[in-house]
Amino acid sequence: MFKRYKRQNNKNYPDIYGRDDPYSRAATKALIISLIVSAIIGFVEIIFWFFSKNDLFFIEGFGNLAWLVPDTILLATVRLGARKADLKMHYGYQRIETLALLIFSLGIAAYILNFFFETLMSQSNELNPGYGMATIFLSLMIITMLFFLYRYLRDVGRRINSRLLLLNSVIIKADMACVAIILISGMFQVIAPSFDIIHTALTLFVALALFVYSSGEFIGAAKELIDANPSVNVMNLTEEITEEMPGVFFISEQRIRSFGGAISVDITIETDPEITVREAYSIACMIEERICSSVEDVIDVHVRVHPAGAYLAKETSEWNISG
Repeated sequence: MFKRYKRQNNKNYPDIYGRDDPYSRAATKALIISLIVSAIIGFVEIIFWFFSKNDLFFIEGFGNLAWLVPDTILLATVRLGARKADLKMHYGYQRIETLALLIFSLGIAAYILNFFFETLMSQSNELNPGYGMATIFLSLMIITMLFFLYRYLRDVGRRINSRLLLLNSVIIKADMACVAIILISGMFQVIAPSFDIIHTALTLFVALALFVYSSGEFIGAAKELIDANPSVNVMNLTEEITEEMPGVFFISEQRIRSFGGAISVDITIETDPEITVREAYSIACMIEERICSSVEDVIDVHVRVHPAGAYLAKETSEWNISG
């Protein structure tokens, strides 16, 4: 009843419950556009690599196509999380996403590392000088597409206050830098086509950049899976804010989770059993607002209100069953 009342009466509360909420629609649209653009660019780069034998296009195209898999899983978790009535279910889907990212990023990092050493040890392929100008024009076209995609994701992310889309825009910006290196490679291919060492060095640099990024994603996913708490100070601060709130008798459960640097707070409190649903709703909202304004990097706060004695009754019941 409390959750239903909260959804119907708080227009400012982030509505992740409804399947047609504006946040979910905007985030879904932005992610789908990002997936489509990345797929188009990836296929074009792989096709161009097949004819030009420029390994830089292979690395870029492989990266764009490979990361469609975790991005698709991410899109699925956004949609599934928006259809559930409990934030804990949403975190469950995030765990699935994180596990997939952990396995996938490790695989990509291993493959790129192998590619790096093969390129380093083997003789570089002789590039076709006739594709130098084509490399320049294609790189400029891709940079232009990525620039508009970056601006779009950044603007939508700011408008709906989505850290997910803002981080995605930063990744697109980094991808633009990699394509700029391909542009430089095309220039050298026109100016000095026989100077293969420059192309090899640029190829190794881009491969190393993708390896570092994949390794970072793997480490971040591993940290999220072990559910490491941000710090004792954050936990103490949220406890202090909650316990100082009038009407709060007891904090029966508290969990703080970190998602890539962002913090999620989940608290269950006990209050006077005689208070009304409106009063319980008011207490929960005040706690959420104070935590969001007082604790840095908090992206989500979920407060449950139970009547006093519920925690003790639950513990006693579990003890009797185990006994």
